[in-house]
Formats: sequence, C-alpha cells, structure tokens
Amino acid sequence: MAREHAKVCAVTDSRLLNKLTGEAEFICARCGAKAHGIENVCVPEPLEPDH
Repeated sequence: MAREHAKVCAVTDSRLLNKLTGEAEFICARCGAKAHGIENVCVPEPLEPDH
C-alpha cells in the first residue's frame, strides 16, 4: 500500500498522520477519523464546514 493512500485509522507514524489529516475535508463514518484525502478513510463522508 502506498503511504499516501494509507488509512488514517491504521497509521502509526506521527509525521505521516499529520500530513494526511492536515486541513481535513473528510470524516470516516465508521470510526470518526478525519483526513484531507477521500482515499485515506474507510467510509468517507464530507466534513461540514464550520459556520
């Protein structure tokens, strides 16, 4: 599995985790993990923007 397509819930490397979660746009409907890329969560749902 390529590092840039790693699932946030399985990442243990803190540098990679920070890279994947920075400016999160998606949340996993299963575990709640947040990520910038849709491919980095198992069950992606768009994050609602803060009002």
